[in-house]
Amino acid sequence: MHPDFEKLTALIAEIADLSRISSLLHWDLQTYMPSNGSEARSHQISTISRLVHSRVTSEEMGSLLENIRPSIEQLDPDSDEVRSFLKMEAIYQKVVRIPGEWAGEFARLTTRANRFWAQAKQENKFETFSPYLEDIVDLRRAYAEFFTPYDHIYDPLLDDYEPGMKTAEVQEVFNRLRPFQVELVRKIADCPQVDDSFLRQNYAKDKQWDFGMELIDRLGFDKSNGRQDSSPHPFTTKIGAGDVRI
Repeated sequence: MHPDFEKLTALIAEIADLSRISSLLHWDLQTYMPSNGSEARSHQISTISRLVHSRVTSEEMGSLLENIRPSIEQLDPDSDEVRSFLKMEAIYQKVVRIPGEWAGEFARLTTRANRFWAQAKQENKFETFSPYLEDIVDLRRAYAEFFTPYDHIYDPLLDDYEPGMKTAEVQEVFNRLRPFQVELVRKIADCPQVDDSFLRQNYAKDKQWDFGMELIDRLGFDKSNGRQDSSPHPFTTKIGAGDVRI
């Protein structure tokens, strides 16, 4: 293996540590943080995001990838080293096109908006959250422009979740599914309505909590490696090895 690979691994580990710190801040935001702490938290997460961005796009990262690249072709393509290198190179090639200022501002805005989303959900008032949603959409449109030219504005956004896939491919999948979906919906509509009243009732929070705990116990979830907490919207996050938050 190339002598610089150890340096690359150390840099990746540092980036991973910063990302996990951000995950912990996000978890606290969703669970125990006082609502008035959202402004300060938005700046904290923004700072972490800019630090991650600066390390991913650093000259050191670019040089290490460049130095190691020729030796990668001589290794087993399924080895951990090759997979790690290719993953990091793909991340570098994408993130280097995104300004650090954008990364910090997107983190700040989405973190701050979370408070107003939760409030809008609680009060059933979309207008509480809508201004922040508009700003988020504007920033996502700006993000897409960092990757011009594209066939469709959604292509750069889709690539974050399905690398290499294009919007046209997704549209083709749904175009093929649509006739079957329409037929299925019509068949369901023609059937007697089932009793779904159990989905439309209020359930005590403590019983929901107990149900969740019983469920993860039956699944064999090891509580010494994680925990369940309460949040406005369900999610699971990994803070680090041996620390998974539900």
